[in-house]
Formats: sequence, structure tokens, C-alpha cells
Amino acid sequence: MKIALFGTNQIQFSKVYTPAVLQRLSEYGELSKKINKSNLEENAEFLADCEFAFSTWGMPQFTKEEIAKYMPKLKAVFYSAGTVQYFAKPFLESGVKVFSAFAANAVPVAEYTFAQITLAAKGYFQSAKYYRILPLHSHKFANTATGNFECKVGLIGLGAIGKMVADKLKALDVKVYGCDPFVSKEAAKELGVTLVDMETIFNECDIISNHLANKPELENIFNMKFFKRMKKHSTFINTGRGAQVAEYQLALSLLLHPSKTFVADVLKRETFPYISPLFWVPNAIITPHIAGSTGKEPQRMAYYMMEEMERFIANEPARYEVTLDSLARMA
Repeated sequence: MKIALFGTNQIQFSKVYTPAVLQRLSEYGELSKKINKSNLEENAEFLADCEFAFSTWGMPQFTKEEIAKYMPKLKAVFYSAGTVQYFAKPFLESGVKVFSAFAANAVPVAEYTFAQITLAAKGYFQSAKYYRILPLHSHKFANTATGNFECKVGLIGLGAIGKMVADKLKALDVKVYGCDPFVSKEAAKELGVTLVDMETIFNECDIISNHLANKPELENIFNMKFFKRMKKHSTFINTGRGAQVAEYQLALSLLLHPSKTFVADVLKRETFPYISPLFWVPNAIITPHIAGSTGKEPQRMAYYMMEEMERFIANEPARYEVTLDSLARMA
């Protein structure tokens, strides 16, 4: 069996496909060199017999014509990363199945978010920040925070990450509310989540965490309409997408209400955070997009996809298949 390896970014590719991972993958079949658009022709002979392809961040975008010409026997693409929006459609329309390791990349984000929620409920973020400046003043953030007993946590978006966070929150004595039109009351009940609308979450919750999909229509969905509803001493956590937050409106709201806290791992322009008004607001705590897979964590995504290939070969039910219908709903 021949397996194609697609990639354009060597640094990102090597984070996922380490020598140990490639050795494991080679046990399934003969591996190609890393293929991209620039060396497609020279790898045409190898690709002609490939049934499976593996990739990650930096997956090249192929047209249906290129897929038909160079990959006539391709059955499936196993993408060891999250979103497949930018490349999947031509493959799916060509009858090639696509699988994504979104669930593997969701694991570290859910772990990171769970940690942020537990710390936010203790008033950790502002307490730690002010303890170096005004030690006595810093205690008020801990004393006015709810703590992790009967804290009300609101999860906006109950996709792969939101569900994992909800599951982890079962370990705490907190009340969890969720907002997601695609989740039934029965499914929410299994997660221990009470479904409500976004207004209710911002009105009533002590901790609010965003997990909405990355959709253009959701740009600036979090604006003053919701920020003004936030309770005193509440925290808004964003590990979703920076584009979904109206940054100037949130910055104004935080300056007017210093007891509120914003904890963000994403901004609109992460390469130049200095131009964000939130960068200069003392009650905005910002980290440099580290919630996703870092360190050795990217390797997990490749192992998820190898297991998915085993299920595919054995004709067993898939866990992480992306269809044209699901693609329309995914991040």
C-alpha cells in the first residue's frame, strides 16, 4: 500500500509527523516524500497508485481536475489537524473521503479552558496581577469571586471542545449553562448542561467561555449588547476566535467595570497584539494562542488519524469523517 504525505510547511509538518510517528505510519505502507503543488508532477507516478493520504497544517489545495489527474485511486485523506474548510470540498466532490483530527486538537483546548474556568472562579487572574503592585487590593478579587462551589458557568458553543469542557466540569460543583442551536435538550442533559440563550448566559453566569465555530457571519457577535449584561466580578474567556469579539467595545466595557475580567488566548490580529485595545486594558489577560496543540501534543493528531485509517480499512464505523453536510456546519 502506498501513502502520500501532503504538506507545504516543513516546520508545522515536522511537529506532527516526527520520526517516531513516520516510523509508525510506515508500518502501514510505503510513504512518499512530502508532496506539494511545486513537486506534484515529479511525484505523479507514486500518486497514481496511492489509496490514502496524510497531511496536517499546510495541506496544499488541489482542484478536482488535479485530483482526477494525479490521484485516480485515492480513497481517503487523513488530516492530522483541525479545520478542513480550505481544502476538503474538491476531495469530497470527487468521491474521496476526508477525516479530521479535530477531536484530538480539541483535547488541549478543553484542558486549557477547564483550567482557566477553575482559576477564574477563584479570582486568580486579577489577584495575581495586582498582588505585585497592591497586595492588599489584590485580595478583593478573590474575596468577591464565587469560587468553584455553585459557580454558574456558561458555554457558548457545544461542539467538540465545548462538550469536552462540559464533561470536565462534571468534576466540580458548578452549574453549567450552554447555548448551541444544534444541540438537543436530551444531548445537553447527558452533558449536565442547561440550554439557554446567549442573553441569559451573559446575564446570569459568573464565567462565560466562547467555543463558537469560525464563521464569517459570527464576526463581532460579542459586542456591547452582551458586555453590558455581564455581572460584576464575572469573567469572559475566549479560546475560540478573536474575530468574534468587538475589541473596542469590550475594552471600553472593561475600563468602565474594572471588576470584570477578560481572559483571551486569541485576538483579531495576534501577530501584532499591541494594536489591539485589549492589550492595554489592565483587566484583560492575554496569552499568545497556546491553547491548542503545543509541545508533543500535535503528535496525538497523527495517531488519531492512523486509528481512523485502521477503522476505514476494517470497514468499521468512522469517528471523525467530514461530509459535505457537516462541512457546512464546521469551523
